[in-house]
Amino acid sequence: MSDFWSELLTRHAPAPLTPEQTGLYPITDRQVLSINGPDSAKFMQGQFTCHLNEISASQYRPGACCTAKGRMINNFNLLQAGEHHYLLSLHDSVAQSTQAHLKKYMVFFKSEMAATDMVMAGVKGPDAQNILTTLFGQCPSDDFGQVDVEFGHIIKLPFEAGFELYIKAPLADQTLASLTSKCSLTTQSAWKLNLIEHGLAKLTSENVEKFIPQMLNLGQTGAVSFSKGCYTGQEIVARMEYLGKLKRHLYRARISHCESLTTGDAIYSPGHNSSVGELVNWVQHDDVIEALMVLEDKYLQNSLYVNSASGPHIELLSLPYQITEHQA
Repeated sequence: MSDFWSELLTRHAPAPLTPEQTGLYPITDRQVLSINGPDSAKFMQGQFTCHLNEISASQYRPGACCTAKGRMINNFNLLQAGEHHYLLSLHDSVAQSTQAHLKKYMVFFKSEMAATDMVMAGVKGPDAQNILTTLFGQCPSDDFGQVDVEFGHIIKLPFEAGFELYIKAPLADQTLASLTSKCSLTTQSAWKLNLIEHGLAKLTSENVEKFIPQMLNLGQTGAVSFSKGCYTGQEIVARMEYLGKLKRHLYRARISHCESLTTGDAIYSPGHNSSVGELVNWVQHDDVIEALMVLEDKYLQNSLYVNSASGPHIELLSLPYQITEHQA
């Protein structure tokens, strides 16, 4: 996957976008897994937070896979590629561990899973839908929409976060060449920033089994069905939803005057010896860092700092969806 982007980026230098431009974004930190076989939907229905009955050739769903204790081992986008055939995209740092985890259960089902060599790209901007329709004949218009095209698949992310393209490797050169003729090529970090701005967290290897889905706001972003039947971890996830015991959620932040960060870095508030949250996703943007962090809700009105109570200051920013009545 990255080989295609590496070669393209040597021929076309990426650049920052203006608000008037529609961008083509490399997505190089994701792996696409193929899950295929007559029992695939049945198998995934018992493992994932999303409802497989809501996934079709015209709509995908985000979701997560949990342990029996409701702790996430990944989160993903899941789309249907054909009859009994699904594509699951997730952060590449958890792809191998996800395969090992799921294959323990898959032996009881007529289903197979394997990594693919699909190339992923993002397209976002004021003319994105028109460009994709012109180049490829169609484009989804609704959130969570999906269309199948010659090169593969296009899905529309929620909250106006743009489109993800799943491109078959043999057609990647041709497809990306068409896109670069109409879009302004930008950077992978710009796509990370886009996801952060829209509150769409990506679980990485550093935070496996730390969070239940609601801590990453997966209920708000369409990744958890509370009407489906039992799945691994469902009892814990449902209990947190209906008993209202969850006191931590995902928040967006800006951090200034910070030289370095690591995923999982602790968040502190003065007067509290222990941490009150931790960093989930982050990206350097101009002279600041923009981030998503899981934070105890009761500290929203407090001053917040990263790594220590005297570390770089954290400024809370808005998200495109409501978290709690106390949301910043």
